[in-house]
Amino acid sequence: MSSSSLPVLDATALSVELARPGVLVIDFTARGCAPCAALAPVLVDLARELAGAVRMVAIDVGDQPLVAERFLVRAMPTLVLVRDGREVGRAVGNRPRRFIAGMLARALGGEHAITSP
Repeated sequence: MSSSSLPVLDATALSVELARPGVLVIDFTARGCAPCAALAPVLVDLARELAGAVRMVAIDVGDQPLVAERFLVRAMPTLVLVRDGREVGRAVGNRPRRFIAGMLARALGGEHAITSP
């Protein structure tokens, strides 16, 4: 992961991530999506803060439309929160950092403190 973005996966790489235990956040995004671009730095910041506890990846729906269809993504950005291979949360739109941090805290079962600006 570069310092300014999440790793962008294809369907095969996503399948590998979904098979791994733990918490995974999938950011369904699209080039030219202003709300997606606004949310990206928030996700990168949370990914840094929770490194080792949460994995965060991106799926470009323009490049991976079948993956988006499989997850029933209808709007971008859509965040899908997966724990141990099962979807446990979803947020559509550019949600505030506090909202996303709350989702992650619940998925982690309070195991990690998340700072809020």
